Amino acid sequence: MMLYPASMVIHMINIATTEIDFDTGEQQLSARLALPQERHEGGVPTVILLPAIAGVNDYISRTAERLAAQGYGVAVLDYYQREGQAPDVSSPEKIGAAVNALPDPRVLRDISSLVKALHDHPDCDGSRIGALGFCIGGMYAFLAGTEQSGLACAVDYYGAIKYAEVSANKPVSPIDRVPDLAVPLLCHFGDYDRLISAKDREEFAAAMQAAQRQYEMFVYHGAPHAFDEDFRLQVFRPAASADAWRRSVAFFDFHLRGKR
Repeated sequence: MMLYPASMVIHMINIATTEIDFDTGEQQLSARLALPQERHEGGVPTVILLPAIAGVNDYISRTAERLAAQGYGVAVLDYYQREGQAPDVSSPEKIGAAVNALPDPRVLRDISSLVKALHDHPDCDGSRIGALGFCIGGMYAFLAGTEQSGLACAVDYYGAIKYAEVSANKPVSPIDRVPDLAVPLLCHFGDYDRLISAKDREEFAAAMQAAQRQYEMFVYHGAPHAFDEDFRLQVFRPAASADAWRRSVAFFDFHLRGKR
């Protein structure tokens, strides 16, 4: 039996779910949009939710509902809408192949197109749009903040900092985009992350400081990669997950709602 932390309980009565269409310039796509039923004139602040490499699963859907219950619109980007299904991620080798096959430029264009559509949506406040991502989605949240894409802030859960090598699908290592960061960034990492070393985190922080970018970074002791994924009991760390969520909501409240 799967057990979920109490903080994941969602009051569905307060949330409405719809679809939002957006034009990439090449084709028309859509994203699931969760909205709080209580809305305000001028629209609600909205967050683009960027999944891990497994794509839109139950965990991502619950995370969208959880954030919508805090009063935010949440647009969930499906990287694989064109293909019609998520990739096979049943082994580390297949996960690596899926990561390498996903084109960064295409995902970033999709995010930019979705931002434009949210800007025009009557229930969303186009001046208050953020990004939240997990694993590869965390990296995309950061990269979107370097693209002058209309975002106001970004939250990165354990996104890759460096590429072992660049390619057509991965043309620029994330750390090399630090000087282009144009929005406040919040990062969450675990010190047991086998994919992101302490050296990488230190270099990332040093690059942020050298470029004088606005960022906050938290490292959770004893937390492995994907420590927020409550359906994977071998990696889920409830205290780190709760702490990171609290900080993320506070970050969005400040940068998207102007709360002090």
